[in-house]
Amino acid sequence: MFGIVCTSDCLSHARAIADCLEDCAILDFDTVLADSSAFEVPGNLGIVFSREDKGIPAAVASFIKDVLGNADLQDMKYMFSVCVCDKPYHALRIVEMLCAKQGCAPSLSIAMKDASEAPAIAKKIESGDIVLAGSGIGTVIYMKRHKL
Repeated sequence: MFGIVCTSDCLSHARAIADCLEDCAILDFDTVLADSSAFEVPGNLGIVFSREDKGIPAAVASFIKDVLGNADLQDMKYMFSVCVCDKPYHALRIVEMLCAKQGCAPSLSIAMKDASEAPAIAKKIESGDIVLAGSGIGTVIYMKRHKL
């Protein structure tokens, strides 16, 4: 089973990915943050969001810290993050670093310009591809400056 949590502005992109995967449920961050019992850790978890400034939306950071940080992630097999943008800057690496602090981390971190890329991304997800975001000292500085 796949579960995707997405920002409301990325619902169509999350839906496009979900349509290419079998047995996939979609939730939005606002619903999960309002009621964390609405979130059950799936075997495979995806986070789909748009870049905010050069980082991530507050809802994504809250989800990772407050929901994933308090969840039993033992049965989660695979995690992916998709930043809906043309250039992710620090966003994907921030998600990786925040998740790592919670005891998990995306195996696939990828940017998605438009929904037409969903089949190729779904194929990477299904095959278990490992693609990590690039890193640099700038990401650490950005995270400190934004108190992440």
